[in-house]
Amino acid sequence: MRKTLAILLVLVLLAVPMAGVMAQGDDDGSGFECPTQGGTMITAYGADPRTLSGLYANDGNSLFIVTFMAEPLILGGENWGDQIEPALAESWDISDDGLEYTFHLRQDVTWHDGEPFTAEDVLFTYEAVLLEENAISWRSNLMQGDEPMQFEVVDDHTFKVILSEPNAAVLTALSIPIVPAHAFESTSMLEAPYNTNPITTGPFKFVEWNTGESVTLEANPDYWRGAPCLDRIVIRFIEGAANQANALLAGELDFARIDGADLTPFENNPDYVLQTAPRDLMRYVGFNNLSPVYGDPAVRRALAHGLDRQAIIDISASGFGLLADSVFNQAVFMYEPGRNPQYAYDPEAAQQMLADAGWTDTDGDGILDKDGQPLTLRLAYSGTWSLMQAIAPIVYDNWRALGVDVELAPLDDAQVYEEIYDNVSTEKPYDAMLGGWGLFGPEPDHYRSFYADATSYLAYDNPEITALFAEGRTVTDEQARYDLYAQIDSLLWEDLPMIPLYQSVGAWVYRSDLNIDAAELNGTFLTGLKYSGRVYFED
Repeated sequence: MRKTLAILLVLVLLAVPMAGVMAQGDDDGSGFECPTQGGTMITAYGADPRTLSGLYANDGNSLFIVTFMAEPLILGGENWGDQIEPALAESWDISDDGLEYTFHLRQDVTWHDGEPFTAEDVLFTYEAVLLEENAISWRSNLMQGDEPMQFEVVDDHTFKVILSEPNAAVLTALSIPIVPAHAFESTSMLEAPYNTNPITTGPFKFVEWNTGESVTLEANPDYWRGAPCLDRIVIRFIEGAANQANALLAGELDFARIDGADLTPFENNPDYVLQTAPRDLMRYVGFNNLSPVYGDPAVRRALAHGLDRQAIIDISASGFGLLADSVFNQAVFMYEPGRNPQYAYDPEAAQQMLADAGWTDTDGDGILDKDGQPLTLRLAYSGTWSLMQAIAPIVYDNWRALGVDVELAPLDDAQVYEEIYDNVSTEKPYDAMLGGWGLFGPEPDHYRSFYADATSYLAYDNPEITALFAEGRTVTDEQARYDLYAQIDSLLWEDLPMIPLYQSVGAWVYRSDLNIDAAELNGTFLTGLKYSGRVYFED
């Protein structure tokens, strides 16, 4: 649970600071010495990555690996934790008018091939992201309306970002993994060899990818925070928390997140440590909001009351979840517990709300209808994601009991991306879909692409919300910005373009001789480790 002090700190950081103020983190990597050196930590994730490039990694399988290797200028953006802190940029200052951000880059950073990291790499990265044919999803981060931000290399270790208008979200928008200019022949990178054989700056560097089996990383001895304590990390591909738990018990894994599995064998077991932490992840039911039926907020609110979300937590997540009370994840700076009243599970109230919206069972067949049209709902979801497979039957049973003719539509991975995530048409092949999103960090502007874009998979088009999101990027007073996003939160909670189910809570289990204290268990990083270079085996 976020404390008020942390919220205020993030508010101050997100607001445009006074001119000349130098933003500086509290952890430059110095002062830590590995108590022991060496060893291989074996961990696990679900399946092969789609890519090893930080510019294209926006799925869990890819990000889990990339986060051990790549780094952005600043932590705190999407996929990089919930606090704005220096990374490859050690500090920055801001002009009087809030239009120029000058970043001072670390001078002790080298790429894994030994080449120095410079401002030219930052310029190359952002120019590659802006190239439309590269189809990199971060492009919108670097746009102001129809025009891109402007970039300037001042010298090898000074980089300037020039805006056309103040942008309170600029620090998190720039939190994109930097790639080395010398590793590419041009800014065209869709088919670049780098995508499967990356050169990065992080604590661990890529060694080998055995398709269907594992990825091996080894320590970067020249890492700017100091050489990692471990010699290497091996990520095995094991689908499902239960299978990973069995692998832990068999001694085949050293560290894994296994919330959803039976944790009994690890409780009070001297051979293992069990720790939990909240995660910056939401599980939800999203709607096709341009549907003539599910575009009606009254229907969506009724379905929310007709959904036993606590049962979904208990059954699909083994209780590892917090009932959502916002359409934003709890990591955002303006999240406030209890601001919004819960949609309590109340099937009778849900049926009455549907009746008030004109949906009744006029022919006695058990399915609600209106003007001769039955209330049908095609629910699309990943048929390969075990969590969604567990959630779908509960949603089906709850809504079928209300009189909704639900069709479950499990999709393979290719169909999920084609029909849902990559579908930018306003015509959607589903009425609702199950999904999960997160690792967005403290900045609510990251949600703009879902709640202020009719071509997103929610197909949500509300001019008032869109205008408020646009205003939120330009407001620089921290309290005014807090109040504006609180207003957005309340309006979206009432309009309900998606039903937030729960915020995930992670359960990590690891060998008792593996020390992660200095690595800092942090559920807002996909790996669960903020500083993976500080993991070590005790003697």
